[in-house]
Amino acid sequence: MDDILFRHTATATPNDKSDDFLQRLADSDKDKAMVKEAKQFDANLKAILKVDVPEGLADKILLEQSFAIEKERIMSGRWHIAIAASIAFIVGITLPLLNNFSHSPSDIGEVAMQHVQAEYYFTAQSNERADLKMVNAKLARYGAKAHGGLGEVTYVNYCSLDGTPALHMVVQGEKGQITVFIVPGDADFIETKHFNNQHLKGITEKMGNANVVIVGERDESLKAIRSAMENNIHWDI
Repeated sequence: MDDILFRHTATATPNDKSDDFLQRLADSDKDKAMVKEAKQFDANLKAILKVDVPEGLADKILLEQSFAIEKERIMSGRWHIAIAASIAFIVGITLPLLNNFSHSPSDIGEVAMQHVQAEYYFTAQSNERADLKMVNAKLARYGAKAHGGLGEVTYVNYCSLDGTPALHMVVQGEKGQITVFIVPGDADFIETKHFNNQHLKGITEKMGNANVVIVGERDESLKAIRSAMENNIHWDI
């Protein structure tokens, strides 16, 4: 084995077991050192590339994919509705005719689950490490004040829940993120106590002058956060 072939083999496959390669190692300490260095480089590279997979990562990826498919389906449906509305306008279906249709309130559970799915990619990556002061600054609008015990709050801000101003808070649960919506009690929703879909489940509780909607994944317990909201928040109104 000539020098060029040996150096190529030592670099690319330092564990080569061919007779010619092993003979070179037996005859030269310099060649042994080269192969040892190549083996150490391979070992260091494998150590760098070895990354522990977080527990539950596969489930989270599948959940995100399911949400993406569901979001695409909803957006596609909305696009078709928009086209149909445009055609209706062109052929002369005007506002007085549309006003003949009666308005019916939305189910608060369905709206909450759709909102969680739509915002999942953002909230899953967000961790504001919100302290009690930040949470109370948002709760004040709803006549509420927390005294601690809400757990790890990773996100808290206002949002629009089907056109209704609401507080959107995310708390870390045992399995994943738990979303809490605080909605004005006079909002035009059908108040569903318990609700669920393929991926999520939730409950609605009347607290103070607001509806507190709690949403989590199907295998998540919601009892702890419900108890924390009831026992650690004072509602002025």
